[in-house]
Amino acid sequence: MTFTSPLLRAAGRFMSPGGGDGKLTILTYHRVLPEPDALLNRDQIDATKFATHMAAIADCFTVLSLPQALERLSAGTLPPRAVALTFDDGYQDNFTVALPILQRHRLTATFFVCTGYLNDGLMFNDIVTEALRRSTKSDLDLSWLGLGVQALSDMQGRRELAFKILGAVKYLPFTERELACARIWDMADPGQHRPRLMMTDDQVRELAAQGMTIGAHTHTHPILNQVSLEAAREDVEKNRRLLTELIGETPTIFAYPNGRPICDYGYQHVQLIKDLGFSAAVSTAWGIATKACDPYQLPRFAPWDTNPRHFIMRLLKNAVKGQRPTVAPRMASPDD
Repeated sequence: MTFTSPLLRAAGRFMSPGGGDGKLTILTYHRVLPEPDALLNRDQIDATKFATHMAAIADCFTVLSLPQALERLSAGTLPPRAVALTFDDGYQDNFTVALPILQRHRLTATFFVCTGYLNDGLMFNDIVTEALRRSTKSDLDLSWLGLGVQALSDMQGRRELAFKILGAVKYLPFTERELACARIWDMADPGQHRPRLMMTDDQVRELAAQGMTIGAHTHTHPILNQVSLEAAREDVEKNRRLLTELIGETPTIFAYPNGRPICDYGYQHVQLIKDLGFSAAVSTAWGIATKACDPYQLPRFAPWDTNPRHFIMRLLKNAVKGQRPTVAPRMASPDD
């Protein structure tokens, strides 16, 4: 199925040129659900929508692996309409749902994996969401989070409550956040086993064996600004070491957890990633990567349009308007 026209292709070449003026769109995904989920946010990606995105991208853009794309961006040899695909965290549906769709279109992607949640782990946001999904209670007393007593109603109400809870716990220090989420689980769904949502070790190995790139994303997904620099270093190093043992190759590209410059990470973390020997890092600031970008603060983009032509046009619009992405500013030294 063709989604583009000669006019769209010509516009793409103009808005996202290659060569010395090359622009690289780095798309970011997290989960790719088998089907829509009433409890998750409205911008969720399910298999049908993801397949539409990939068909449109395969038809209109040139998809490169992220390492190859960054090498060609630096060398000034990027093709027009260049795109790299990325996935954050290490969700199992990346392997079971997204991978077959990528392979159907002969596309490659980079998967930034948190090693601390592989196999039987569950990320903090999913602990909250799954606790609310399974709870048979009529309300929860969340006064200890400053939220008072909250009713557990239909799925829309539970989704709104999940949003409130996540807003209250997301920026807590890591240990406090984990304890808070565990308490919510025990209150909402006492005695129940947590579901498996993350990839297994074998699935990560298979992704690499299928030619996908595995990137580093910390071991426990801390908000870097909320932990000491030494704790951040230890978490990143552990993640890279475990991934190296898992796939037999050392990851060279890093994704900042949550990824918002200034708010979630600072320039001290940019310097840390450089010092640890990574070749590049990506944030979640919206924009497009050019040769002028800091290679350790590369922007990404996440349009979730259902209509494929709208999706393509939004990518092209970002290529024009996204050339000055937000970054964590370099800190002045005493000698400056």
